Amino acid sequence: MARTAQRLAVIVAITASIMAYLWRAPNSEGIEQLDRVRALTASMKITYIIGRAAEMLGISDRISVVRKVAGLMLRLKDAKDDAGLEIQDTSIENVPVRIARPKNQNGNLPAIVFYHGGAFYMGSVDTHNSLTSSLARLANVVVVSVDYRLAPEHPFPAGLEDCYTVTKHILEHGNSNKLRIDTNRVAVAGDSAGGNFAAVIAMRFASQTTSERKPRLQILIYPVLQLFDMMLPSYMHNHFEFFPYTVDHTLTIYFGKKVDQSIYANNHLSVAQKKKYRKYVDWSLIPAKYRTVYQKPLTDNQEGDPTLIENAKLALNPEVSPLLVDDESLAKLPPTYLLTVGHDRLRDETFIYEGRLKRNGVPVVHNHYEHIFHGSVGFLHGPFALDIAKKMVDDMVIYIGENL
Repeated sequence: MARTAQRLAVIVAITASIMAYLWRAPNSEGIEQLDRVRALTASMKITYIIGRAAEMLGISDRISVVRKVAGLMLRLKDAKDDAGLEIQDTSIENVPVRIARPKNQNGNLPAIVFYHGGAFYMGSVDTHNSLTSSLARLANVVVVSVDYRLAPEHPFPAGLEDCYTVTKHILEHGNSNKLRIDTNRVAVAGDSAGGNFAAVIAMRFASQTTSERKPRLQILIYPVLQLFDMMLPSYMHNHFEFFPYTVDHTLTIYFGKKVDQSIYANNHLSVAQKKKYRKYVDWSLIPAKYRTVYQKPLTDNQEGDPTLIENAKLALNPEVSPLLVDDESLAKLPPTYLLTVGHDRLRDETFIYEGRLKRNGVPVVHNHYEHIFHGSVGFLHGPFALDIAKKMVDDMVIYIGENL
């Protein structure tokens, strides 16, 4: 009897520890609707644990697990997502897309070509449907969401090329009877990794002299803009995260070569590379309030590891790190909308990008939301809906209405 009681006590203790871990939300001060955020975070932790366990046991890899769980969560899709819209799943030049168009709008409408986030290896038009449909409905525009190829099955630059192919087609042929798009009023947009694609594609078109039509706007939602400096203050600060991910794991998948954790100490760079590219990642453009502890680069005089330098060399490619271009190139970019959040390792590079764009005469609107986390903009409907997500989308819609 005593032994049974002891076992029960152990089970209760373990269960309590697991529940405490799942419910714990460190660094979440100031985040509103925290109970809802805790529930969301718990589901992501479970997904991550299952993925790591499956990988360790040789059952599956964590990428497959995350994708499958995301697919299950789609069954929670809210009916409000597509209200008032015509939704068409089709393809453009063999690239799958989802087109959301306001109903009863027969004329040529402005359009947003949207590239979803997901660290280059996750996400789909389904995971971002709530956001893309909301933009189509509220801004009265056509949204073409690109279901690009994902790493590791398709490493860089496959996904980027898919997005470019669709965008080029929209700009050149969007005014067809099928698409009914005003090709003079097309924006490129994306979140996180998709924001990276949007910035790169906007730069491609801005640099071309042969393109008759180019994107009118770029809309970047907490974008990946550089993989040069992994020791920016926003990387060094402990932020709230609703889904754990690491740069080394992400880049290993995206590049198809092993990138280890020493990238967090900028060990992927030689001193010569640091000297060459530092001017593009200027810490003085980060707001002073974020530089109270880490005020200047820390390792620019330290030589990196030759193997990592070779494996991570794509990190310095402007089509991976669009911040690493000269001022003359930046000056050619279209008007830009930037969205950042406080709990985000990508925060500071967007402030640097903003500063450089403004310095070169590019019109910029930058809305920063301090007390919210990376990935939050899509939680518009359903059990994890966040008020701040609706606010962020409403602010974007205002910008789109005034500029597109």
